[in-house]
Amino acid sequence: MQAIRLIEIPAPANLPSIVYRVDYEGSQTSFSPTKGFCASNTRAVIATTPQLHFFASAHFNWASNISSPFISVFADNNHAERWARGFSERNGGKKCYVVRIDTAALGRGPIFRAADLLTAGVESPMHLSQHFSEYLIMYRIPITALVDEIIVSVEPQEQSMPFDHQLLRY
Repeated sequence: MQAIRLIEIPAPANLPSIVYRVDYEGSQTSFSPTKGFCASNTRAVIATTPQLHFFASAHFNWASNISSPFISVFADNNHAERWARGFSERNGGKKCYVVRIDTAALGRGPIFRAADLLTAGVESPMHLSQHFSEYLIMYRIPITALVDEIIVSVEPQEQSMPFDHQLLRY
């Protein structure tokens, strides 16, 4: 019988006190004004390293056929705003929200630093530096953790191009 490898990736040593969530209509993560953010898959039980790698890789690769148990957030507000502007511009000026989140109010639950997952072998179409300030929060971000938000919406590029998340430049 083959031994099951338990998750070997430690929780981030220094979670920032504030992180930023970029939200937009059509995101896999849903938002409720009474409950907060909820990942599209809150039933996945991730107990082994291969399971963690599977779901993290699907999340980083925007695999829409695999519901993600993760909610992406950024430690760097500038990174979050650039990401939101790029997404808005490439999607016809679609409105995005950059939500400031107090991590002290997150409660219990796994949080992973994206760079740690990628260093451990999880695959992503983007370079490691694109994920440097990204964290993955499992399942939920309660409404009590949300501090405020800004709206980001830009004019679409003059040259019409289909959106390709692999082309985002930060």
